Amino acid sequence: MKKVQKKYQIVAGDTVSAIAGKLGLSIAELVYYHNLHSGVVDEYIYGDILPQKLKYILLPMSYEQEIPVPQKLEYSNANVTKAIGKTMKKYGITERYFQHEEMTSELDFEIDITEEVHDDLYVATFNKHSVWVNNSDSFRLAEHLYHKIDNCLYPLKLSSNNDGSFKSVINSKEIKERWIQLRSELEEYYQGETVAEILSKAEEALCNTELHGNKLLNSIFFKLWHTPVYRSYAHGKTVEYEDHYPIFPQHTGVKFKVSLNPDLKINENNKFIIRLTGSCIDNRLENELWNVPSDVLVNRNPEHKVKGDISMVFKIDETNKRIFSVAGLIELRGKNHHKRMEIGIYEL
Repeated sequence: MKKVQKKYQIVAGDTVSAIAGKLGLSIAELVYYHNLHSGVVDEYIYGDILPQKLKYILLPMSYEQEIPVPQKLEYSNANVTKAIGKTMKKYGITERYFQHEEMTSELDFEIDITEEVHDDLYVATFNKHSVWVNNSDSFRLAEHLYHKIDNCLYPLKLSSNNDGSFKSVINSKEIKERWIQLRSELEEYYQGETVAEILSKAEEALCNTELHGNKLLNSIFFKLWHTPVYRSYAHGKTVEYEDHYPIFPQHTGVKFKVSLNPDLKINENNKFIIRLTGSCIDNRLENELWNVPSDVLVNRNPEHKVKGDISMVFKIDETNKRIFSVAGLIELRGKNHHKRMEIGIYEL
């Protein structure tokens, strides 16, 4: 039978000498065995002070004593703020769209995100790639056009407020230059009134990103990434606010009243959870939401009022307070329509 590697879980205040004393091992034996089997240089033990990222010390297979188990649960600081410094991560994103329980489309892509935090400056650079629509990288003509336009945004550099919410597009000039170079190519290849309208709207947005930053980010991924989860949760306090979510492409967003509920217990993978839940409070009726908005008066039948829910789970890495994953759904239910959007964002 294969033996399971014995581990000692490090607790606050531990040093190499203190752990060796607890376990009845010599310091030399403890350090030699751990460094020999760790395989990760950043987690090697040097001296008496343990590396900050080290969570476990590997113990000799012959160790027979009972390993002390910490009784007290660890909690993250109630003031959740991003750690100072630079991180580079890759994420996989899956978005699924449903009408009356039937999936109508699926979008999968990967995105590289470099985040830099210095004092009150929060900047992230996004590079999107490996896009699949309905499990295929072969796009229809319209999808191909939108994909090319979308590529003009990247690399996309954004700043955010202290709480994580969107602040501004930093590299507007670069985006505009990329669009100018691409537009003539698109006009030569794509023809028709619909195409001309799409290109006109794209130009308005891409040439004025400093004014239309929020329109560029009219996607559920960017909306969730800029959820204001970085704030004080003293005494497990729930935070409530109102926000709009991009459920329909032609709308600025559907209004929800949401709550952020922290669960700051750190799990064995060094993550803690913040849950976002909420209900639709948009005063538009079903016909207004499911059709292009207009100023025409519609039947204000109260039976056509839309109900909706949002439920998302954010996992935050305790080490640097960066988003590790987001998973959940947004749902709208009317008398005649039912729309659901599911999303998963996972660090790769």
